[in-house]
Amino acid sequence: MDISNYRDEFESFLVNELVPAGFKITKAVELDAVPESCKYEALVFSLDEKRIVYRKAKVTPDRPGAFLAIWQRPSLANSHDNKPTPLTADDLDYLFIKVESCSSAAAGEGAMYNAKSGMFIFPVSLLIEKGIVSSTKNKGKTGFRVFPPWSQDRGVIGTKVFSASGKKTQRWQIPFFLAIAENGSIDAGELKKLLSH
Repeated sequence: MDISNYRDEFESFLVNELVPAGFKITKAVELDAVPESCKYEALVFSLDEKRIVYRKAKVTPDRPGAFLAIWQRPSLANSHDNKPTPLTADDLDYLFIKVESCSSAAAGEGAMYNAKSGMFIFPVSLLIEKGIVSSTKNKGKTGFRVFPPWSQDRGVIGTKVFSASGKKTQRWQIPFFLAIAENGSIDAGELKKLLSH
């Protein structure tokens, strides 16, 4: 997808779904500063003065769930190299991750597969607890997998088995999942609960 298209598409989602739910866009939706992050449709913005980092996770053909990269380049003043580093608690208040089920084309010829869509909304406190964002306790991660409710369906279409560790990860992720209906709508009450963490 063209860069301006995914930015505009996501901004339209915010205006149509989050603003009517009572949230205010307090910093415009912008492309992530790391060019490589466009593979994950990376954006940054603020809602009600809360800093949001957004990614669209990629379904991979050989494993359940979806993968996303979350990292930054160190500032030139603070580093001798340009190696990616994990995000820190100072970089965000929430991480929004859009997920979609794989298409019927990816599922194989003749497969009947209902498209599903949703968004994980993780507060930074949870990301620190799970070692994803760097902190005094953990170095953080530059990428990780998310497992939406339909992840177990992938085994039916011939991909790798949904492992015990994947299921364990899914258990802590699911309470932070918000379904997106086919028409693009969301449950405003659920959204408010997720953004109150």
